[in-house]
Amino acid sequence: MVDENKFKQAVDLINASKSVLITAHTRPDGDACGSVRALCDSIKSLGKEAHPIFLSPMAAWYEFLFDSKVPILGNDITTEELNAKPYSDCDLVLIVDTNSYVQLPQFDQWLKRSEKKVLVIDHHITGDNLGDIELIDTSAAAAGEIVCDLMKYAGWKLTEEIAEAIFVAIATDSGWFKFANADARIFRNAADLIEAGANPAKIYQQLFQSYSPERMKLMIVMLKSLELHFENRLAMQVIMRKDFDETGATGKDTENLINECNRIGSVDMAALFVELADGGYRCSLRSKGKVDVRKIAQKYGGGGHTMASGVNLPGPLEKAKQIILDEAKLQLKS
Repeated sequence: MVDENKFKQAVDLINASKSVLITAHTRPDGDACGSVRALCDSIKSLGKEAHPIFLSPMAAWYEFLFDSKVPILGNDITTEELNAKPYSDCDLVLIVDTNSYVQLPQFDQWLKRSEKKVLVIDHHITGDNLGDIELIDTSAAAAGEIVCDLMKYAGWKLTEEIAEAIFVAIATDSGWFKFANADARIFRNAADLIEAGANPAKIYQQLFQSYSPERMKLMIVMLKSLELHFENRLAMQVIMRKDFDETGATGKDTENLINECNRIGSVDMAALFVELADGGYRCSLRSKGKVDVRKIAQKYGGGGHTMASGVNLPGPLEKAKQIILDEAKLQLKS
């Protein structure tokens, strides 16, 4: 849990600000999107300005969280425009669900030059100490849980919209409450959010029953690439750039596809390789608990959690695969 004094420092920092720039890691997931929306509403309720930006597009199934389009850095605004209004008026930068420069492409260079105060809310073990004040709780299932704790400490009103946004954050980062991080704390928070107006059935439909045909076609292509190793304990899948062209899908459609092969009973670890424009591969890693995928990701410049991490690996594909095969073999043997 976050120390109460840290919450006080964070609240004091927010109260002292007039305008807040809020962002999260690239390829924003449900935790990032839900936390950003909840924080925007809370900060606005204090009579302050809140300006959210994302560093890459969010998946279509998270768009219902926002009343208007959130600007995308590199698409809708440039890093140079961060030095112009309304962002130049922001006296606080709030970063949620990451504490690492590597997950803030383009924004990281601007942040290093900025003299603005920085508040970080994160639940990952790895980090670069980006914040003047940091609310870090590695025991939290999601950054949204820390946001929830902050709101309770500060006494900010939990509206139906905020409750829905935080529910999305905690539900997605816990695999709809079925991952090992779904502890008693998260269910207590979920109950509070439901009482405040979050509708689980409605949220589930928006998150998991609103995929596009293009995403489904991409998933079929991915499943056809399935390889099983080490007596079916390691599952590896691949999505190439041509697969996006052929299916009409985009990069954001890959979110959570890696979880599909975890349905196989024998699988202890899964890896999904997505080809990048530079010839390298974005490798998403998942574990059911017997493998610490964070150690693998960290070794090659990535990071995340024990059971869910990611890392960029150089090509060619066979070289990237061999790295994961070698690392998985070491852990599966032990």
